[in-house]
Amino acid sequence: MNHLFPYIERTLLHPGVTVSEQYQALDEVTQLGLAGLTVAPFWVKKFRREMGEMHPAVLSTVIGFPFGYQRTEAKQVEIDWALRDGASEIEVVLNTSALFSATSVWLKIELAKLVAEVHAQEKFFTVILDGSLLDPDQTRKMIKLATDTGADFIKNTTGFSTSAAGWFYDHSQTLQFRQSVPRSVGVKIVVDDATEQQMEELVAAGVERLSLSHPLQ
Repeated sequence: MNHLFPYIERTLLHPGVTVSEQYQALDEVTQLGLAGLTVAPFWVKKFRREMGEMHPAVLSTVIGFPFGYQRTEAKQVEIDWALRDGASEIEVVLNTSALFSATSVWLKIELAKLVAEVHAQEKFFTVILDGSLLDPDQTRKMIKLATDTGADFIKNTTGFSTSAAGWFYDHSQTLQFRQSVPRSVGVKIVVDDATEQQMEELVAAGVERLSLSHPLQ
């Protein structure tokens, strides 16, 4: 599985995550040469200090997790603090409540503001879509929205609503997601239930990041 390590991000966002669990994940990231570590905003400052400024892995955090329905101003404050604390990538959860409302134009305005703030600091910006809540047409529209507003990556799910609803990894659906995203935009896929062969196929299809919440070691 070594050849997949440069694509894997260890993601620690479950409610009961402990500091020792995160240290274990950081050891994996460092020893195995993984792509990155994703932690809750509360932990960014600590793990930037642990990693130092020259660590090759990305340190990312989530904004508006897990449902994305916070006010734009609240997300802007969260982003500001996360960047000050040392995050090198920001993942923002799409506001599906706004999407399901008639005035979904809010989404484009919000994403444009947030992308501009992150890019002004020369950091990466990811939009997280909760695939368990969107139908195929909504997914395509939100991919276009994220692309048009300048997102660097689009992620297929938060992993939060899906796990609560008994979601399971669907390989063909995931490959279709990659095909729906323009090649100018990176793709992140939650792969907790995927096999090694399926992860290899995702990478071959052009998926840049594999988000994994369980330990590799």
